[in-house]
Amino acid sequence: MPKKFEYLAGSLALEHLPFHTRAAELIRREFVNCEGYCAYRLTTLGRASDEEIPSFLIVTREHGVILLDLIEERVTNQFEGVESYYWDFENSHRSPSRFLTLELYTGDLISRLKNDLALYDRKARNITVPITTCAVFCANDIAEVKSWPEFSEIADIDVIHFSDLSHWLNSVPQEFQCDEEKLGRILSLLEGTFVYGVKPSLVVNPPLVTKNDFIQSSLQTVFKQDDSQRVASLQLPPGPQRIRGLAGTGKTVVLSLKAAISHKRFPEFKILYLFNTQSLYNQIQSLISRYYTVEAKKAPDFDEHVHVLHAWGGKQRAGLYSKLCEEYGITPLTWTDVRSSSDGLATIYRRFLQQAGNALEPIYDLVLIDEAQDLPPELFETVYRITKGGPEEKRIIWAYDEFQSLRDVDMKGPSELFGKNELGEPNLPDSLLQGEYEGGIAKDFVLSNCYRTPRPILMAAHGVALGLYAPKKTAMFYSPGDWTALGYRVVEPHSLMINPGDQVTLERPDENSKNKLERLLRESERDPKELLQFIQCSSEEEQWHSVAKEVSVVIREQGVAPEEVIIVNLSSGRDSMLGMQRALTSQGIKSVLPGFFESADVFKPKGYVTISTTFRAKGNEANIVFVINAHKVSKDVTLRMRNAFFVAVTRSRGWCYIAGIGDDMKSLVSELTSIYQDFPAFHFVCPSKDELPSRALLSMSDNELNKMQEIVELMKKNPELAKAIRQSMDE
Repeated sequence: MPKKFEYLAGSLALEHLPFHTRAAELIRREFVNCEGYCAYRLTTLGRASDEEIPSFLIVTREHGVILLDLIEERVTNQFEGVESYYWDFENSHRSPSRFLTLELYTGDLISRLKNDLALYDRKARNITVPITTCAVFCANDIAEVKSWPEFSEIADIDVIHFSDLSHWLNSVPQEFQCDEEKLGRILSLLEGTFVYGVKPSLVVNPPLVTKNDFIQSSLQTVFKQDDSQRVASLQLPPGPQRIRGLAGTGKTVVLSLKAAISHKRFPEFKILYLFNTQSLYNQIQSLISRYYTVEAKKAPDFDEHVHVLHAWGGKQRAGLYSKLCEEYGITPLTWTDVRSSSDGLATIYRRFLQQAGNALEPIYDLVLIDEAQDLPPELFETVYRITKGGPEEKRIIWAYDEFQSLRDVDMKGPSELFGKNELGEPNLPDSLLQGEYEGGIAKDFVLSNCYRTPRPILMAAHGVALGLYAPKKTAMFYSPGDWTALGYRVVEPHSLMINPGDQVTLERPDENSKNKLERLLRESERDPKELLQFIQCSSEEEQWHSVAKEVSVVIREQGVAPEEVIIVNLSSGRDSMLGMQRALTSQGIKSVLPGFFESADVFKPKGYVTISTTFRAKGNEANIVFVINAHKVSKDVTLRMRNAFFVAVTRSRGWCYIAGIGDDMKSLVSELTSIYQDFPAFHFVCPSKDELPSRALLSMSDNELNKMQEIVELMKKNPELAKAIRQSMDE
C-alpha cells in the first residue's frame, strides 16, 4: 500500500496563528513521502492545559516521534522563580518556561510509551522509539535566546528560528524505520485509545479449541484507529460535519472520542450526545469516561457540560424530548399517544416545534448525533435551533449508517434534514458538506473499514439485504465510489459508472475487514464460512427448542459467556419472544427481554442471554448472534425483513446462527449458499432502476407496509380472490 502522511489540524483553524499555519504547511511538504501523521495540539497525555502541550506532534515510521513547539509571540523577559523559570511575553502574558513544559511533556510521553513492553528496552531502561524535540522562536533572535541563563540548563532540545524550520525538518534522522504494527501501538498509546483495547492473555499462543477461544483471541488486540477514524475523531470542525459508515466501522467510538476530546479541550462547552437506541446509554458514557478520565485525570461532567441523551427519553432516564418539554413547560406526549402514527419520533418533535419552535434558544456548542439514519427531520430541525452559531458555524456532527435501512440508499442531505428558514430556503444547504474546512478537515467522512463483523458474515448480510442473489434485487449502487464507501472494490466493469446489464464483480479486500477471526480460523485449517450456521425447522416450537439447545452448547461446551449471546427475533410478537424465553428456561439458561419485562436499556446483563427485537438490537453487538424467524426474509414484499436481517446479522463479532421455518427458510439457505460460493466476491448482473422496488414502496409508513403485507398473505391463501382482483384490474 502507498505511504500516507495525514495532517490533523485540530482546532488550528479557530485560533488564527499565522506562524503555526505556515509551520503546518512546511511539515506537510517535508513529510509527504513518510507514513504517519502530524497533529496540532491533539495529544494531551493528561496535561491539564493547552499551554503545557507542544504545538505539533509528528509521528512517522521513518523518524519516530518529533515534538515541535512554536513560540509565536516575542518573549520580552525571562527570569527564575521559586520552582521554575518564567517568561513574559509582549502582550503582557506570563507563563512557565516553554523549555520546561516541553521537557515535562517529553517525560510524560516516555512514560506513556513504557506501558508497552514491545517499545521498551529493559536492559537500557529506556524506550526504543527515538524522540526529537525542538523549540521554534518566531519573534526572538536565537542569539538572544542563547544568552538567557536558562539556556545553559536545557538538554536534548533543539532551538531554532522559524526561518530555519524547513532545513531543520529536513535534517531529522530517518533511522527508526519501524513496521506498521509498531507504529499502530505507538499511536494507540499517544492518542489514549489504548483504553479501548483488550489486554492480551498471559498465556503465549494458547491453543484455540472452542468458539470462545477463537473469539477471545480475535478480540485481544491493541485498539488503534485507522486513518479515517483518526482524522474523524481527533479534530473538531468549525461547522457541520457528516460521518458515514457501515455497522461496526467505529462511528460510536469516533463520536465518543470527539465528545471526550472536546470536553477536555473546551471545558466551557455544552455538549450534547444524541442517540436512538436506549440500551446505548451506558456504553456511550463508558466510552467517553474511559478516555476522558485518563487524559483529564478526573471524571467527565455529565451533569452540566456533557449531556448523553436518548432522542425521546423514558420513565427511568430523561431524553432530549422530555428534557426540552420540561424546560419549556410543555406536557410531553407518551408512546401511547402516538403509537398509531407511522413515526412516533417525527410526531412528537413536529408537535414540539409547533408549540415551542420560535421560543427555542441555542444552548449547545457542540451536538453529536449517533444513529442518524433512525432519526426524523423534525428532530434535526430541533437540534439546529438549540445549537449555537450561524448556519455555517453550527457544530452539528451526525453519524449516519449507510446500510441500516434500505430506505437509506438515497441518503437525505442537510437540506432535507434541518428544516427551512423564513424564506423557505434550507437552513443547511447540501453544499455545506462539499470540500474541506481550513486545515484539511473534511466535511463529509466515510468510514469503510469494518471492525466488528467478520467478512464472511458481513458479505452474507450485504448480499441478502441487496438481494444480489435473490430472484429480484432490492437496491443497487451505480457509482463505483458508493461501493468503495461500503468497503468493496469494483473489479468489473472498468468504467466510471455501472450500467444496467453490466456483469459486475465486487471484491471485499481483506484489509477492509479488521476482525481477525477469519484469519485465525484459516491458520487452524478451518473454513471461515463456518461462521454462518443454519438451523432449519418445521415449526416455531421446534425452532425455539433447537435454538435453545444450540445456545446451551455454545455456553456449556464452547465456553461463551451467556451475556455474549444475543437472540434477535425478526418476529416482534410477544408470544414469539416468550416462547423463545421458555425454551431457554427449559435448558436452565436465564434470559432477559429488554423493553418487555425489563427496562429497554437493559441489554447483555452478566449471566443472561438477551432476547431482542431488531429495533432494540441496533447499536449493540455480541460474540454470538442467533437470528430466529429468518424465513420471513424470503417472501417479504415490503423489504423490511431484508433490512432487519442485515441489522441482526451485523451485531455479531463471531459466529452467527440463522434459524427459520419451512420452505421459505430453505429458499433463504439456498440464497446464502449461492452468496458463499463466490466468497470473497459478488458476481451479478446490474439491474435497471425500473427493475428495482419503486421509491413509493420504500417511502411507505410501517402501517401502510403492514396492510400491504396482509393483503399479499390473504391473496396467497385465496388464489381465487387474487385471480378476481387481477381480472378487475385488466378490465
